[in-house]
Amino acid sequence: MADPSPAILEPRPFEASFIGGPVFAVNDPTYARDAVDWAKGAGCRLLSCRSAVGEGKALGSAGFRKIEELATYARPLNGAAPTEGAGWTITTADAGDIPACRAIAAAALRSDRFHADRRIDAAAADALKAAWIENSIRGRADCVLLVLQEGAVAGFNAVILHAGKAVIDLIAVSPKFQGKGAGGALIAAALKRYDRVCGEIRVGTQASNRPAIHLYEKWGFEEVERSETWHWTP
Repeated sequence: MADPSPAILEPRPFEASFIGGPVFAVNDPTYARDAVDWAKGAGCRLLSCRSAVGEGKALGSAGFRKIEELATYARPLNGAAPTEGAGWTITTADAGDIPACRAIAAAALRSDRFHADRRIDAAAADALKAAWIENSIRGRADCVLLVLQEGAVAGFNAVILHAGKAVIDLIAVSPKFQGKGAGGALIAAALKRYDRVCGEIRVGTQASNRPAIHLYEKWGFEEVERSETWHWTP
């Protein structure tokens, strides 16, 4: 693969700025071995690829490691906005909330593929997630909902709009407030905000993250898709 097509290898400069070198997503698993051969000569630090469950044989043969099984959940938005989630103050984030949200992201997000990969430095994974929520507040997300307790930010829910659907892109609750209903309040807030705006809301989480799955199922989400995430590192 002398000159990889963007359709096969998609550069990920945001991830690269934390991983410490070039990062690419492999968009077609059948090119896994060619991608690895090219990556070795190009000094790549990480290749990632998503495949259907049980269809990663070519990736494994090329030296990729299975990092996670990702479950996607969806719920229709049909005018039946929930009434639960009371007792928390909900607002939207602005630039002044960035430090608090960065701290929550670094402290609370531990189930993602970057933290799950033992070959990626944990501090780099923390910094990546902190920057992710900052970018969301600065405009990447359609909105970032906050849940407050006595004026302090207890958690955030960054939602993007994609293909006519609302997608929960990044959600986290401060360890101090976990298990107290803040996560449910953030879900309820998103359902209310996007009710009648979109026909559906989606969220992805690791199949091993049972607390998150339990929360989504409680709020009417149902599993609609599963995939596997694979990484190659030199």
